[in-house]
Amino acid sequence: MALHRVVALALALLVSTPFMAIAQTPTPPASPTPASTSGDQLLRPEQLDALVAPIALYPDTLLSLVLMASTYPLEVVQADRWVREHKNLKGEQLRAEVDKQSWDESVKSLVGTPDVLSLMSKRLDWTMKLGDAVLAQQPDVMDAIQRLRTKADANNKLTTTKQQTVTKRQEQGRQVIYIEPTDPETIYVPYYDPAVVYGAWPYAEYPPYYWGYPGYIGAGLIGAGLAFGAGWALGNWASGGNYWGGGINWNNNNININRPRVNPLGGNNWQHRPEHRQGVRYNNNNVRSEIRRQSRRRVESDGFPRSRWPAGSAPWRRAARRRTEAGCGATALRWTTKRRTTAVGRQAKRKTAFGRKACGTAAFRRTRRRQRPWKYRVR
Repeated sequence: MALHRVVALALALLVSTPFMAIAQTPTPPASPTPASTSGDQLLRPEQLDALVAPIALYPDTLLSLVLMASTYPLEVVQADRWVREHKNLKGEQLRAEVDKQSWDESVKSLVGTPDVLSLMSKRLDWTMKLGDAVLAQQPDVMDAIQRLRTKADANNKLTTTKQQTVTKRQEQGRQVIYIEPTDPETIYVPYYDPAVVYGAWPYAEYPPYYWGYPGYIGAGLIGAGLAFGAGWALGNWASGGNYWGGGINWNNNNININRPRVNPLGGNNWQHRPEHRQGVRYNNNNVRSEIRRQSRRRVESDGFPRSRWPAGSAPWRRAARRRTEAGCGATALRWTTKRRTTAVGRQAKRKTAFGRKACGTAAFRRTRRRQRPWKYRVR
C-alpha cells in the first residue's frame, strides 16, 4: 500500500509539470518545452512524430504492447519494480509468478522484455503522454508511426536483418510498412538515434524524444543506423497465446488483439480497461467522459448493471458485496416466497426492499417475472 501511494504521488506531480524530452547518454541537445494544452486539445502531427520517434521502428508485436501498456502507467512502474526485486526468477518460474499479479496482460507481456519495461518506467512522463495520445487519437498515432517508418526507409536505415523482417505493402492506396521478428520465438529491441535514422528533422520546435542506448552497444553502431541488443526468448511467454502474439491492423489503424485474456470483452480490436488505470487521471476531457459513459453502460454477464465505480476499487467491492448479500437474482426471488406468515412476511419485506435498492428495481422485477407471478404475489 505504501508503494502504491508513493507511485501515485509521483504520477500526480508528473501530470502537473510540462512534458519535455529526456535523453540517456550520450546527451542530445536540450529540447524546448512544448506549450501547455487544454484537456480537449489533441496533439498535432509534428508533436505525435516527436512522441513516437523512439518506438516507431519497433517490431509490430512489441510496438502494440508498448502502446497498450502506456495507458496503464502505474502498473508499468509496479511491474518494473517487481522485476528488479525478483531478478532471481527465470523461465517458467518467472512466468508463473507474473501470472499471479493483477496487472494488465500487456504489462505482464513486457516483463519478457525488461529493458523496454524499465525505459517506460524511467521515462514516465513520456509513457503517460503516449498513453493519453493512444486513448484520445489512436489513428493519428498509427499514422505518425507510418510516416516515420517511411522516412527511415527513404533514408535507407530500415531494412530486413537477421533480427527483424521489413515488408512493404500497398493497402487502400497507400504504402504500409510492417516490421516483424525474423524468429517468432525471439524478440530483439532496436536502438537508434532519431537524428540518424530519420534524417533531418523538420520540426525544430518539437525535436524527437531520444532514449539513448545501453553501454554494451558501441557508438559506431548507433551512428550507422539500427543496433540490436540481446534477443529475448519468448517461448515461455508465447505459449497458449495469452501474452505475445498481438499486432496492429494498419488498414484500420487499430491495435489488433483477439486473445481472451487480453481482450475479455471480445472482438479483434483492443479495448482499454479502466480498472487497470488504478485511479490515474485521464488528461483528455473527452476520453474521461467516454470512459464514464462506458462504465455506466457496461453490463454484467448475469444481466445486472455494473457499479459506476472502476472495477476493483473499494466502492466497487462494497457494491458487489451488497449485491451478493441482497441476493440479486434467484435468492431475491426466494425471499418473496416466505410471505406466508405475518412474522416471516415482515422480514421478507425488509429484505425485498434492500434487494431492490442494491440490485435495481428494474432488475429485481425482471427476475420476478421469470417465475409465475400468481404463485409469488405479495399478499
